[in-house]
Amino acid sequence: MIEFNNVSKHFGQTQVLHDIDLKINQGEVVVIIGPSGSGKSTLLRCINKLEEITRGDLIVDGLKVNDPNVDEQLIRQEAGMVFQQFYLFPHLTALENVAFGPIRVRGLSKTDATGWRASCWRKWDWRSARITTRPSCPAASSSAWPSPARWR
Repeated sequence: MIEFNNVSKHFGQTQVLHDIDLKINQGEVVVIIGPSGSGKSTLLRCINKLEEITRGDLIVDGLKVNDPNVDEQLIRQEAGMVFQQFYLFPHLTALENVAFGPIRVRGLSKTDATGWRASCWRKWDWRSARITTRPSCPAASSSAWPSPARWR
């Protein structure tokens, strides 16, 4: 479970997240959309403790992310993130990029990490997913992804 309670984030005088209240239950799929600069990436970076929140409480699987004593590795072991631009490895497939974190952070073997991720993708059945609007997709158009064939 991920829970934002009155969460705000500032960069200097600029407030990028304003009093966010959001609860995402275990197994729930949530899509966050908005224009460039609206705080989507900042919201995700706060979950992984890549950014510190300015105010409020952020709880991930019972761990208070903004507690200075919380071990960020515990959070990052469970809350993976694939970055949308230059953080992708162009020589790896999409599955290998997604499995990279569990191999490095959790110490899983390549077989276990790619097998688990592949089973998640099969459960989601992304081929039949209906996407009605996609004004932009920076990750898909990134130079880190030289060909759509890399998704196979």
